[in-house]
Amino acid sequence: MAAEVLTGARLSPEQLDSLIESIQDAGPLEIDRLLTAYDAQTDDALGVKLVKALLESDARTSLRVDSLKTHLAKFGPETHKAAEGLYNLLNADAAKQQARLDELMGQLAGGDVRRGQAVFHGAKAACATCHAVGYQGGDVGPDLTRIGGVRSERDLLEAIVFPSVSFVRSYEPVVVATSDGKVYSGLLKSETPDEYVVVTAADQTARISRDDVEEVRPGSVSLMPAGLDQQLSTQELADLVAFLKACQ
Repeated sequence: MAAEVLTGARLSPEQLDSLIESIQDAGPLEIDRLLTAYDAQTDDALGVKLVKALLESDARTSLRVDSLKTHLAKFGPETHKAAEGLYNLLNADAAKQQARLDELMGQLAGGDVRRGQAVFHGAKAACATCHAVGYQGGDVGPDLTRIGGVRSERDLLEAIVFPSVSFVRSYEPVVVATSDGKVYSGLLKSETPDEYVVVTAADQTARISRDDVEEVRPGSVSLMPAGLDQQLSTQELADLVAFLKACQ
C-alpha cells in the first residue's frame, strides 16, 4: 500500500532522490511498483543514481528488462549507458531461471495441503487477494479452483516464482501510454467508446479517457509480482504448491 501511495504522488526531485534508498532495500513485491515513480523523469543524475541502486538491490532478479526500459525511457543518454550493464545482468539472471526451478523442484517433497491453504490465504503471499479457490478470493487473476487438474507441480512452481514467463489466455497484460507521459501497466478490465479501465494492482483500477491515450500495446510483465521464492520459505513454497495441486 505504501508503494502504491508513493507512485501515485507528485514527488519533488528531492523526494525522488531520497526514495532511491528505499528502492535499493525494497523487496520483490514492491520494487517494480516503486520504479513507476520515475517513469516521467529526465534528469540523468537521478537516473544514474537509480541504476546504481538497482545494481546493488537483492530484489533485482525480480525485474524484467523490458519493464525496466519502460521505467527508464525518458532519462537521458548517461542513464541508458549506465543501464546497459544492468540489462546484461538481468538477462543473465533470466538464463538461471530454469536452474532455479530445478533446485526448487528438488525441495518440494513434504508439502502439506492444509499449511498451503494457510499460505494461500495469508498476508505474506496474499494469493487470495487476486485469485479465487471455490467461493473465496479475488477475481483479478485466474480462478484456481481446478488448477491442480490441468497443471503439473513444475508449471505451478514456475507460475509462482516467474509469473511473467507465460500468461493465461484473457489475462495477458497491456501497457497504456497517455499523451501527458503517463504509463499504465496491468490488465485491461474493460473498454468503452469513452475510456479504458485498467487494473494496475490488486486493489487499484485506473480509468483512462480515450482522448488521452497515445498508445495501447501488449505488456510483458505480469500483474502478479515475481520473487515469491524470496518472500516465502522453501517449506511454504512446497506447501503452497501442494495446496494448488490438490485444487481439482
